[in-house]
Amino acid sequence: MAIVLRSPMKIAVVGAPGTGKSKLVQALRLALQGDAVTHDCTVTENCALDQHRQYDLTLLTGLDFLHNSAKTDPNLQQFDADLRQALASESIAYTVVYGSVQARTDCALQAIAHHRKQSEKHPPVGACTWHW
Repeated sequence: MAIVLRSPMKIAVVGAPGTGKSKLVQALRLALQGDAVTHDCTVTENCALDQHRQYDLTLLTGLDFLHNSAKTDPNLQQFDADLRQALASESIAYTVVYGSVQARTDCALQAIAHHRKQSEKHPPVGACTWHW
């Protein structure tokens, strides 16, 4: 029986201010500690766009987490739009997570497990083309 050693999966969490990035990072770190499949993940918040190539998965927090008055803030909407455009222009695949902290964590864990499974089937070649 062959033993396959995996390098730690690197996950970046990005989003507009106030969208719960820190809460998601904390929840993921806690959830990933006890998970035998995904325990070898590192989760980072707010990494620079030019460093995203070193990450296996980028999670973008949606604007739904904001209070109603903040959701309509044109500055936050523009920040979110600019961030999505920057990721797209750099061909960086990302997964948007919405809902409560628990819903976001669950969605993120599903994306991590799916990405891990796909990575094992198809070793990365060139730019990442995976989308959740």
